[in-house]
Amino acid sequence: MDRRRFLASVSAAAAAAKPARAANDRIRLGFLGLGGRGAYEIRTCLRKPETEIAAVCDVYQPFVDEVRKTIPFKVDGYQDFRRILDRKDIDAVFVSTPDHWHVPMAMMAFEAGKDVYCEKPLTHTIDEGRALVRAARHHKKILQTGSQQRSAEHFQKCVEMIQGGVIGKVTHVEAWNHSNEAPVGIGNPKDSAPPPGLDWDLYLGPASKVPYNTNRWVWNYRWFWEYSGGMMTDWGAHHVDIVHWAMNVDAPNSVAAFGGKYVLEDNRETPDTLVTVFEYPGFTFQYRNTLGSGVRQEGRAYGMAFRGTKGTLILDRSSYEIRPEMRGPDFAPDRDRAKDTYNEIRQQFPAPGPAAAPMTAAITASGFRTDPLAQEAHVQNWLNSLRSRKLPNADVEIGHRVCTACHLGVIAYRTGRRIVWDGEAERIVGDADAQKYTSKQYRAPFSLPKV
Repeated sequence: MDRRRFLASVSAAAAAAKPARAANDRIRLGFLGLGGRGAYEIRTCLRKPETEIAAVCDVYQPFVDEVRKTIPFKVDGYQDFRRILDRKDIDAVFVSTPDHWHVPMAMMAFEAGKDVYCEKPLTHTIDEGRALVRAARHHKKILQTGSQQRSAEHFQKCVEMIQGGVIGKVTHVEAWNHSNEAPVGIGNPKDSAPPPGLDWDLYLGPASKVPYNTNRWVWNYRWFWEYSGGMMTDWGAHHVDIVHWAMNVDAPNSVAAFGGKYVLEDNRETPDTLVTVFEYPGFTFQYRNTLGSGVRQEGRAYGMAFRGTKGTLILDRSSYEIRPEMRGPDFAPDRDRAKDTYNEIRQQFPAPGPAAAPMTAAITASGFRTDPLAQEAHVQNWLNSLRSRKLPNADVEIGHRVCTACHLGVIAYRTGRRIVWDGEAERIVGDADAQKYTSKQYRAPFSLPKV
């Protein structure tokens, strides 16, 4: 989302904001990172009478200045996130930074006595995730992973149907993101001095010290290994999350990945084409990210398909559908019998209700549709958890396990080997070189807090 649309959306939300509750009954919030996801979070919280936006922060000072001018009440602004964490009057924070900052900021927030809503992918390495879980439990803090599909009504309905056996035994799941780009991709800009007002050293934080390059900042950071894991951890985290939830699993047995940078000629490091195959107990899951003109699957540029013995359930953020097995449970060869059986089975499938209809949608920077109703419900679920102290829909343990699977996909791609995973010990089996990818060295003086 570009800056003009971001500011317009915040202004509109501020104008429509409901009267706030008494000050002592509100949850005072700080926002760390004012990029694209910040638009959703600030806009959502402006509509929540139980919240108060107390402070915003970004390493790029012009973003801070713009947001403060747009919100029609006093909001403190900082360039260094630690200024927000130091404040005793702030109860909780949103962490909406590039991925390599998620865990350090969240753990520092726990130490400062604050609950956290952290965007996905929750972690940058597998070992970070377990450290984050330990910290959340030690400090007794609530963390919601920003996997908003967990709070979407039609995703919840689909999970209920899958777990209820509506489509029979599921033996294979597919998920995909199909798109297209010109070979120039994000281009090959030269390194340069950072723009005025950007604290480039703080932006890099625990990552290696490198010269400023515009593609390493804001949206495109996703395509560089030191800050993210490409589409496997970006969109892949959403898909893996639903697989874990619907299939009631939390770790694959093994992962293999195939692909490369086949089309794009830009300076990104992550692949433009990737097929990742996950082996889980009793089923397989395949995630595909491909480039190609007009490529769609099941009529959708992105989505998921759960393939069961009684039918296939297909869904994305706007709708779902079920395609039942037409031959009946015993696959009768007689056409009339098969037709009757089909009608009987069809009646067992819930008719798509309002949740299955296309929902009000907004365009994100990725070019895909997303569901703002789910985003609002997900934030509300977190706010409710802050009051009740019950675990939210996408608790830190859930986010860690989902990211672990995604990271294993990245490791399989980068090593070129099938990765065997011990989910209980959280270690790669029999491959010491691959195991090295489960952690990373932080650049001094940055480090994770000790728990």
